[in-house]
Amino acid sequence: MAWLMATLLVSIRVATATALTSVLGPTQIPAPARVILVMAISALLISTIALPTTAIASLAALLMAVASEAVIGLAFAFGFIAAYAATQIAGRILDTQIGFGAAGILNPATQTVSPLLANLFGMLAIAVFLALDGHLLLFKALSLSLQAMPPGSSLSAETWPSIVAHSSVSFVFALSLAGPIMGLLLLSDVALAAIARSMPQLNVLVLGFAIKIMLGMIGLALGIRLAHAVLEPMFATTFHYWDGLTQGR
Repeated sequence: MAWLMATLLVSIRVATATALTSVLGPTQIPAPARVILVMAISALLISTIALPTTAIASLAALLMAVASEAVIGLAFAFGFIAAYAATQIAGRILDTQIGFGAAGILNPATQTVSPLLANLFGMLAIAVFLALDGHLLLFKALSLSLQAMPPGSSLSAETWPSIVAHSSVSFVFALSLAGPIMGLLLLSDVALAAIARSMPQLNVLVLGFAIKIMLGMIGLALGIRLAHAVLEPMFATTFHYWDGLTQGR
């Protein structure tokens, strides 16, 4: 019974952490298969630690343990969500500046309609995350977290400042990802403003749409090859954040 209870509690941690990432999150994996995978992973993780000697004596204690495991799983998922949010912020800013803000396609990662470039950056981030073995590092971090936070325990007070600090990653890396193209488009706005002042008879509004789309596509074509210089450090920050969680800080 102790093994079964510990496995069920850890499965909540694993399910919450993976449901909000690109591991077992919004994919085409059927729900029964996801449940089986989560339970199998949880059983493997439990086999690496000593089982707790104290049993859960009441329903209230069980509910508190379940809530604590869900919060721990959310803390791990937040590491990926903050990094993924950076790509969405960058994509939405560029979509608005280039003129793609009115268009949208289905984002397979969130099952929602997203602007074009936000969807592109999001899929690129997921590809880089998997290429860096981020899914394996997540499972490793979950395994190590059982040493610092056994089944049924809660996050330590020292963990919350690191969660707040990690939230700033979204804005820093979003600016790094979109900054060069934003600067290029800003220069085009200045040039179009100068043209509008010197040639009032020219329809700058219509001309501006074509110019900004062309410059945006050129900037993306040149910058997408250098995106790894931003995405790799971004996910390295996520991995460092997970490492801090495994040590209870």
